[in-house]
Amino acid sequence: MSNPLTVTVVTALLASVASAQFPFLFSTSQQERTLSGSSGTVLRDLRPNEVSMVEFSPCPVISAEKWSPRTCYLTMAGDENNDSFKWDPTVFGTIDALCEILGPVAASNQRQVFWSPSAPMGNAVSLSPLRPGDTGRIIKNGSGDGQVEYFLRAEDVQKSLGMPISPVIVDVDAIAADPGSGVFFSLDQDTVVNTQCGVTFVRDGDMLVIPAWAITWTFDLRVAAVLPGCAQVVYTEAQMSTMVQNAQVTDRNGVCQTQIQDLEALDIDWSGPVTTMVSCPGTVITVPTMIFTGELMTGGAVLTTAGGGTILNRGCGPIGSSCGNGPTFGFSMGLQPPSTTQGIGSYISALTSAFPHRFVLEPKQHVLTAPVQAQIDSFSPGILTVVFARFESPAPGTVALSLPGIGLHFPDEYITGNFFWSIIGNGFSTYTTPTIPWPCKTVWQAVCITSNSTIELSTPMMLDVQ
Repeated sequence: MSNPLTVTVVTALLASVASAQFPFLFSTSQQERTLSGSSGTVLRDLRPNEVSMVEFSPCPVISAEKWSPRTCYLTMAGDENNDSFKWDPTVFGTIDALCEILGPVAASNQRQVFWSPSAPMGNAVSLSPLRPGDTGRIIKNGSGDGQVEYFLRAEDVQKSLGMPISPVIVDVDAIAADPGSGVFFSLDQDTVVNTQCGVTFVRDGDMLVIPAWAITWTFDLRVAAVLPGCAQVVYTEAQMSTMVQNAQVTDRNGVCQTQIQDLEALDIDWSGPVTTMVSCPGTVITVPTMIFTGELMTGGAVLTTAGGGTILNRGCGPIGSSCGNGPTFGFSMGLQPPSTTQGIGSYISALTSAFPHRFVLEPKQHVLTAPVQAQIDSFSPGILTVVFARFESPAPGTVALSLPGIGLHFPDEYITGNFFWSIIGNGFSTYTTPTIPWPCKTVWQAVCITSNSTIELSTPMMLDVQ
């Protein structure tokens, strides 16, 4: 059911860069802080319903940084919960999974990367829902801005598991995809399924796959359809626990880990070998080396299935401490531990290799009372940066309209029809707006010129002034 030419081309491109040390996009299970402190801006605070990035250079000290604040997603989604506020601090609940199938061959941006939420996004704007069983993204299409586009629908997950497609009951907890091998995933809860391998009790620590031969791909490598009952168990929870034990990794308290419990994040380790497995009689699946995390792996450790289970090495060294060598602190993911004796409280809850670029805005306060001056924190890669503002509709269930933009950071522009602009700082900076005298809704976006003479757009943000 796959598109052979597309799959062959993409697989060849991925193989050609298999040894690259790709940056990670990721989310954490709790609020954490960047190792750099992000110059004291609000961009230092990394939340479970936001996406961060870490580049594994320059060594020896790296820092994770905020890549997509909640306000960026909410600007794209609009008033998704129909409450007349553009600000919804609990949007998505948490981000459970990230997937960037084209990351190794194209720049990654917030319109391109897919994610799966732990709580449904409201559908006051989008014609399609984004639920815990879905993996999707927010785009502009023929129905307008704020529309959900799927990589994999919950109905197709249930169909692949031999379950009725309605009602939707599955919750995808991790996902990774390779057009040559298929879609790998885990479920948040133990579930009885009925696949070609028979009735199976799937546990939340199992790794499953929808094989490539059972998938019809769209032209842009999203899942258009799957064969019923095609999903296979790649590794059982017991096998995943054995790999955790083999890896000899510690948690935030220095305790050596022996169990996966919940499988929380998946990615493909392009530097490792690909193997062929028989999951049940008559079925053959192709399995690349997989990167994974688990619920008990506090401190932000990341493992790989290579060698039967080892700590993943990226850039500056292993992403986790070996048993007997103290806690896993979070330094290897660029995160700031709370003390010199204990690591971060989070496990990595979502993960994908990507080629991200960073140019972000976030206000210190999202909802204010007029008259007021707002403070906007930013990170700009430019040598000249200008911020623009535009009024937006105060009506419930509305979304800011965008136009196609330019550059590598954010693909769409929100600044047409702006009523205000001002030069702001480069790098990390804080900008204080003029007094906003009356209640209004505004969308803000920055533009910069880089040292390479490119023009780039920042992530957008909204202000609710009452």
